[in-house]
Amino acid sequence: MTSTEHPLGGEHFDVVIAGGGPVGLLLAAELRLHGVATLVLERGRRGQGEPRTLALHSRTLETLDRRGMLAEFTRAQETLPGLADFRRELADGGARGHFAGLFRLGRHSAEPAEQPHGLLLPHEVLKELLARRADDLGAVVRYDQEVTGLAQDGDGVTVRVRTADGDGAVRGGFLVGCDGGRSVVRKAAGIGFPGTGPSLVSRMGRGRIEVHGGGELPGGWQRTDGGWFMRMPDGRIAVTEWEVPEDLESPATSDELARGIERVTGRRITLTGVDFVTRFTDSARQAARYRAGRVLLAGDAAHIHFPAGGQGVNLGLQDAFNLGWKLAAECLGRAPEGLLDSYEAERHPVAAQVLANTRAQVALMRPGPQVDALRALFTDLMGMDEVNKYLSDIIYGTGIRYAAGPDGHPLAGGFARDLPVATADGTTRLAELLRPGRPLLLGLDGSGAGGSGTGGSGTGGALKAAAGWADRVEIVAGEAPVPPAAALLVRPDGYVAWASDGPVAEEALRAALTAWCGPEGPGAE
Repeated sequence: MTSTEHPLGGEHFDVVIAGGGPVGLLLAAELRLHGVATLVLERGRRGQGEPRTLALHSRTLETLDRRGMLAEFTRAQETLPGLADFRRELADGGARGHFAGLFRLGRHSAEPAEQPHGLLLPHEVLKELLARRADDLGAVVRYDQEVTGLAQDGDGVTVRVRTADGDGAVRGGFLVGCDGGRSVVRKAAGIGFPGTGPSLVSRMGRGRIEVHGGGELPGGWQRTDGGWFMRMPDGRIAVTEWEVPEDLESPATSDELARGIERVTGRRITLTGVDFVTRFTDSARQAARYRAGRVLLAGDAAHIHFPAGGQGVNLGLQDAFNLGWKLAAECLGRAPEGLLDSYEAERHPVAAQVLANTRAQVALMRPGPQVDALRALFTDLMGMDEVNKYLSDIIYGTGIRYAAGPDGHPLAGGFARDLPVATADGTTRLAELLRPGRPLLLGLDGSGAGGSGTGGSGTGGALKAAAGWADRVEIVAGEAPVPPAAALLVRPDGYVAWASDGPVAEEALRAALTAWCGPEGPGAE
């Protein structure tokens, strides 16, 4: 993919993305599925990043499957024995994760998850997988290039960039800030970032601990009167305390980490071989809006919170899946009115819920006899199927529902579960049919697919009436063993836009296609 020249000089892309982390790279790949000219500007070097491990939860894995990426991600984890073994231990124990350090989630799931176990991947591995995806699809990714400011007008955004060779600028039709919690894009666009400040401080690093007097500090998560001590399966160590220092801006040190471990565990230690140290808090903030004209925000630029339950990267990746196809439609001139604004309408409430549940987890993690009693009660509650499913749906994103359309079908707004689909070309899966990244209109009663459907009373005729959208919608006549509906219109991010149980009313189908995919094109009869 090549950029174009802007009439006023300089390169021009349809979309410029500030930040080449997982969210920015995935968004670039999603845009490139639609042929949108995309530039990613990353201030760091390729392969550079903090050595931390990220948990990919059920909804993220389901969506990766719908792009054909899940198998590669799973293979990547299997090459890291420590992380793969840890995941298997959790699965064998019947639990997948925790709420406030209570490892009970998944023990009493009322409905089996499509992807029940999750994945654990180092941050740098996840970035490399997504960088390759973006590269393969033709995105331009430039490293050592820092976005320093912006100026937007009615036609686009001029993005100011600092490189090793000096300052410059590039032009984009849209700019998306995926540049982290201290987002330059968010600040330059004048978007507020309200929320709550820190009530705790966590320090994390990787090194060897020698306990004075012999013995070892325990692995896993340990709650003490002084805070939390954690030893992760990837070798990381972390300590959380409720005394927040005044200076949170200076670089964290290995001595700072060691003294924190001593205070929380009550043991004297020597910490050696430290290859990184970082510090973070439970500050929880969310952008007041996700769009200001031609500037949008995603990932940590839009929301930050305490990393309880590993929700942050999943929240950001789902931002990218939601935004990508909508922004592509806008760039291609196919977006119906309000489609791009639906990104904020749908994703802002989801992030707000994540901020709320992480605040609740922090409250449950505090030391003291009152919280001890609350944790004991909460443990009992998590043994109840309904409570466990509710919390699991919150943490893993499987409870997300977007607003249904005017028809109000029960499936509309929910995630379309995978199922086998028999078509005239053979048997496939719903997930595989979504891999091109386009909306999917799927008939499931067998009419028009060589199945046992009932001809004119089925969906075949209605699918033909959708021919005017064939340039942007995958239209498939199929048959499923136990179809959830006679016909589904599934968005590229996997959520149901519209559904019909019986004979499909062509007028209702056309209205749904127009609302989500724009007016019909030249294929209309």
